[in-house]
Order: sequence, then structure tokens, then C-alpha cells
Amino acid sequence: MEEIQEKEALSEPVMSENSDGVFKTIEGQADDAPSQNLLLGKFKSVEELSKAYENLEKLQGAQSKELGSLRQKSNFFNEIGKMLQKQQDTKNAQQEISKEIEKYNTPEYFQNPIFRDIYKEAFNVLGNNLDTERLVDLAENYVKSRIFANERAKAKQEENEKAIASITFSKNKVSSLNPPKKRLDEMTSKEVDDLLERLI
Repeated sequence: MEEIQEKEALSEPVMSENSDGVFKTIEGQADDAPSQNLLLGKFKSVEELSKAYENLEKLQGAQSKELGSLRQKSNFFNEIGKMLQKQQDTKNAQQEISKEIEKYNTPEYFQNPIFRDIYKEAFNVLGNNLDTERLVDLAENYVKSRIFANERAKAKQEENEKAIASITFSKNKVSSLNPPKKRLDEMTSKEVDDLLERLI
């Protein structure tokens, strides 16, 4: 009888609760007996299953809390990384601008407030991608085209003024712009001849 009880004890899996609250089979115990009598193949009773489920919920809650904390830390470090990158980009941009200012620190460029405003607007749009030499070339070409357009307009105006000044009108004793006091049908033939002679 005792031998049969020992065999039954060895055939049943012995469950133990680990530090996480999860039940596991203790190694070294015989577990070759059929698990048909066990709930879910592991638990002897509903109480054991209920306790294991509660422990599993606790573990899941702790892991969820830990995961949330890790996500917060990850987001925090990501934000710090972005801030550091932004600071580095700003520092690099300041160094680039310092080089460009030193190169173009002349009355027509960075010493001119209008050019500084143009450069500032371009930098706000393009950032570190702003090519200062290209901007300077475009500004110079624009200024040259405006100067050329103004000179051409001025030359046309001077040409028109010279042409108008060169026009002269012959002056007769009687201005050809003043009409005669009589109509032709009211004049005598001698008056018509005199009028023609003056006009021609």
C-alpha cells in the first residue's frame, strides 16, 4: 500500500511558486503520469489556477508599468538628443555665417543693412543649405540688370529730348499757326494771293 502511494506521489507533478508568482513544475520530480486529471494540464485545483492567474495579472501589471516607464525615458532621451542636435546645428550655422561675414564684410554686402536683411530671410528659409556665394552672385546680377535698365531708360529719354530740341519751325511775318481773319470765299483775289505768298 505504501509503495502504491509513493508511486502516485512521484507521478503527480509538484508545483512551486517562483518569485514572479508563476507556478512551475519542480525539476527532478516525476511528471510522466498522465495530466488528464489536472486543470489545463498543470493545476490540481481551481484555487491553484485562480492564484496562478492572479499572480500572472500582477506580473503583467508590473511589466506594463515598467514598459510605460521605459517608454517615457526613451521619449525623454529622444527629446534631449533632438535638442543637442539642434544646438550643434546652430553652432555649425554660426561658424558658417562667421566665415561668410568675414569674407563679405564690405560696404556693399554685410555692412549694408539691406543685404543683411536679404541674407537673414534667405537663411531663415534655407538654413545651413544657403549658399552665400550663389546669393551674392544673384544679388550682383540683379543689381547689374537694374542699373542697365535704368541707363537704357535714361538714354532713351535723353535721345527723345535731343530729338525734340532739334526740331525748328520757320517763322514768317504772319504766323502760319494763326488762321486768317477772313474766310477764303470772303477774300478778294489779291488778298488770297498775298496770303499764299506769305505762307509759301
